[in-house]
Amino acid sequence: MDMETDSKRQPKAARKSVRARQVLAVRMGRGRTGGSTLLDWLVQCARADGRTVAIGDGDRRNATLASLYPPGRAGGATQPGSDETADVKDWITGQLSEMVIGGWSLVLDLGGGDRVLSEYGRDLGLVEFCTSAGIEPLAIYVSGPEIDDFEHALAIWKAGYFAAKRSILVFNEHLVPQGRTTAGAFDQIMKRTEFQEMVGQGVKTVFMPRLPAMSVMRDAGLSFLDTIAGKSGVNGKPLDPVRQFMVATWHKKLLAEFAEACAIEWLP
Repeated sequence: MDMETDSKRQPKAARKSVRARQVLAVRMGRGRTGGSTLLDWLVQCARADGRTVAIGDGDRRNATLASLYPPGRAGGATQPGSDETADVKDWITGQLSEMVIGGWSLVLDLGGGDRVLSEYGRDLGLVEFCTSAGIEPLAIYVSGPEIDDFEHALAIWKAGYFAAKRSILVFNEHLVPQGRTTAGAFDQIMKRTEFQEMVGQGVKTVFMPRLPAMSVMRDAGLSFLDTIAGKSGVNGKPLDPVRQFMVATWHKKLLAEFAEACAIEWLP
């Protein structure tokens, strides 16, 4: 992916904005909790606003971002050559180097790659590297309502191998089982002293709303913002007005969640 060429095509004002707001957003923890969906949304919002964001999909066993942004295409994701630790670490090094040289932001999906990041963080001092390069590190943890989801995120946070001052814990309401309301679904987690400790040390909490139209939107080959704009999917038709409204409402609610958490300026 020629991100440098893509950056040059942008207006000067946009390129200046990108360089002034260079973010490394790393999603960590258990796969299939919605982290890739969140990163996809972040990329769409940033690019729609004229900011250049590269995509690194290090989760080869569940390569959601690479399927949404095929490697080799303009704006596509990159992937490590294999899921071997050495290959993934070399790939991260390359992504970070290109990020620094190009002056753009990067979202890095390392779902299930905690061991890799722990080794890489120890070898490099990833947060310290970001500080030296003028990059704003952003740690993203995603959890469903199950205690095991939270425990996994908690263990990574406690290990501290990407102890970014800007950290977000996202509770994914889409993972609340059918038949249950989202109200109170995360109470058992939020009552934990460990959760209170995270919040006390500056971790922001954001709720990602349930989106019933997600699977239909994906099947149509549409993005969130294309759906809202009424663009046609692979069948030559836009989603119906009801599902368009669902996606638009989800988008607005998620933006409001980040705004309420005072974390909008943290995003790529």
